[in-house]
Amino acid sequence: MHGLLELMKINNKPFGDSVRKLFCVGDLVEWKLYKSDGRTGEINPVIMTGIIVEIYSTKMASRYVWFAKIFEAKTAEFYQMSLMTLTLIKD
Repeated sequence: MHGLLELMKINNKPFGDSVRKLFCVGDLVEWKLYKSDGRTGEINPVIMTGIIVEIYSTKMASRYVWFAKIFEAKTAEFYQMSLMTLTLIKD
């Protein structure tokens, strides 16, 4: 039991904290959105791109998680994505 308590003390940082420093507001990012084909039932990844407009943490299941609010230009929609699912697009 003592080992579990030690592990709990180590994991008090928000999920995604290890990648938080890689992202800034204004960064161009991509991620995969998985869509199901209604006819075949196949699940296919669609690569999405957008610009980070906000970075925030929110509590989920007793732990904070880093998220980004992203504006996706093709659909003009906003997406809320975990930083762990994003890839930074660099020049």
